Amino acid sequence: MAIKPRRLDINSRILQFRRTAGAAYHAWNANDPDGILESRELKNQPKDLEVMAYFGDDVSRSYQIEQWLPVFEELNKTHKVSIISRQFPTTKKLRKLTSLSVNTVYDFFTLTELIDSNNYKVVLYVNNSFSNFQAMAAKRAFHVHLNHGESDKMSMTSRQMYAYDVVAVAGQAAKDRLKNSLIVSDENKEVVIGRPQLDLLQKPLEVTSGRKVLVYAPTWEGDQEANNYSSVDVYGKEIISAMLQVPNATVLYKPHPKVVTSPISKILKAHKAIVAQLDAANSKDSKAKHTFVMGDPMPVLQVADLLVSDVSAVSIDYLYLKPQGAMLMCDRRSNITEFAQVAPISKAVTVITKENINSIEKIITEHIAGKVDRSSYDSMRNYYFGETKPGSSITRFVNMVDDLIKRRDSRVSQMPTAIN
Repeated sequence: MAIKPRRLDINSRILQFRRTAGAAYHAWNANDPDGILESRELKNQPKDLEVMAYFGDDVSRSYQIEQWLPVFEELNKTHKVSIISRQFPTTKKLRKLTSLSVNTVYDFFTLTELIDSNNYKVVLYVNNSFSNFQAMAAKRAFHVHLNHGESDKMSMTSRQMYAYDVVAVAGQAAKDRLKNSLIVSDENKEVVIGRPQLDLLQKPLEVTSGRKVLVYAPTWEGDQEANNYSSVDVYGKEIISAMLQVPNATVLYKPHPKVVTSPISKILKAHKAIVAQLDAANSKDSKAKHTFVMGDPMPVLQVADLLVSDVSAVSIDYLYLKPQGAMLMCDRRSNITEFAQVAPISKAVTVITKENINSIEKIITEHIAGKVDRSSYDSMRNYYFGETKPGSSITRFVNMVDDLIKRRDSRVSQMPTAIN
C-alpha cells in the first residue's frame, strides 16, 4: 500500500514557515535578531559570487579559519569569495578580522538555497566539522578540503577527507601519511598546494633586539589519548625553567589555544605554573620581557631562534620559515622509534624524552650555540612542502581554485538543466 505524504510535506507555504521559524529560533537563541534578514539579503544579492569559505564550528575553533583569511582575501582578487558561518559569535569575530563578506546561516534549507541561488562554484572547508556535510548537499559546486594546518597528528588522516571532491595537501609527507594510515585512499583527489598561509605572513612579533628568542609552543591534549601529543604536563615546567636560565634571552610561551581552557587538571595546572614562572622571571629582570603569547603563532615563529614544540603544525611551519633555526621536539611517550613513524620531521631534530629531560638545559644551550646537525633540514622541508620558493604556495592554491571553477563551468554547461 502506498504511503500518503503528510499534509506538511506537500504544502510549500507551511514548509517555508517551518524553515523560517526554525531559523528564527536559532537566530534568537544566538542573540542575532538581524540574522534572518541577512539570510534573505544573501539569497537576493547579485549572483557573481564564485567561492564560499564555509565554517560550521563555534568561536572557540575559529583559529582554524582565521589563518586562512589572508589567503581567501588574496583569492578574492580574482574570484569573489564570501564566508559563511553557522554561529553568530563566530561571525562577529571574523568580521573584525577580514574585509570579506561574513554572514551567518542557521538552517540547512537556507544554506542549500543560498548556495544554489548565488551559483557558488567552489566551497572550501578548513576542517571536518559534521555540519560540513550539509553544505556538501550542493550539487553544482566543487567541495574542497583544506584543513587548517600541516601536522603529523592522527587527526590529519581522517577517512572523512575523501568525502570531498578535492583534498588539498601540503606535500609528499601528507600524501604518504594518508596512504600509510588508511586502508582506502584516493591519490586522484589529492592536490599539492604547499602552505599558502606562509606566503602571506603578518608582521613579526616585536622583541627586544640583541636577545636570543626562545619559544616553547606545546599543543593541546587532543580529543582522545591516542591523539595526545602535548608536553605541557610532562616536560613543560622543566623546559621553561631551562630556557629562563639562558643569559640574555627572551622566553615566549605560545601554547595551543585549547591548552588555556583545558578541562584536564594536569594540563591546566602545568599551564598556570608556566605562566607563573614567566611572571617571576620578569619581576627579577623586566628587560627580558618573557611573554605568554596568544593568537596566531606565525609572528612568534618568525622571530624564534629556538623552538621547542610537540607533534603539531607549529613544528612543521617553523621548519619552513626558519630553516637555519634550531628545533627540539617532545615525545611524551618516550618511544623514539614509534615517534619517528608518527612524525618523520623528528628524524631531523633532537627529541626530548624522559631519558634526556634532566639534561634539557645543556641541550638547549648547545642548540643555541649552533651545535646541532641541520644536514637533513632541507630535504625534510622539501618532503613536507615540495616547492618552497616564496609565493609558490599561494600561486598553487589560486591556480587550483581557478582550474576547479573552469572545470565546474564546463561540466555545468553540458548538463541538461544547465545554469549560467
